[in-house]
Amino acid sequence: AAGADFLIFGSDRVPEGLSRRAHAAGLVTDERRIAQVYASADVMVVPSRSENLPLTVLESLACGTPVVAFRIGGIPDLIEHQVNGYLAEPFDTEDLARGIAWVLEDPERHARLRAAARAKAEREYEITHIARRYLALYEELLHR
Repeated sequence: AAGADFLIFGSDRVPEGLSRRAHAAGLVTDERRIAQVYASADVMVVPSRSENLPLTVLESLACGTPVVAFRIGGIPDLIEHQVNGYLAEPFDTEDLARGIAWVLEDPERHARLRAAARAKAEREYEITHIARRYLALYEELLHR
C-alpha cells in the first residue's frame, strides 16, 4: 500500500527494498509494549512459509488486530478466513497482498474484523478456558 507505514518487530533491520516508510522496532519484550504494538496496528501480516500454531497470530487477535497469513500449518485454526483475518493461498504473494488490501479497504469491515479477532481469542484461547480443557483431558485420561 503506497500510503502504508510498516513496523517490523523482532528485528533491528528493515529488509532491503521494503520501503522508506518501514521502521524496525527491534526485539520488544515488555508485555504491555507488545500489546500496544499489536493494538496500534491496522493489520498483522505473517508471511511465514512454515508454522505450527504461531503465538504472534494469537497475540495479534487477542489485541483485536486482524491477521493476514498463508493458509498453512496451524494458522487456519486461528484465522477464520474473512471473519477475523484473511488466509492467502500458500506462497501466493499476490493473494497475500489482496488480503492486506481487503482487510484495510473498508472501515466498517475492518471494525468487524477487529471485533471478531478479539472475540475469537476470548472464546477459544482465554486462559481459564484452556485450563478447563486440560483438566477435562486429564480427567478423561485418568478414567480410561
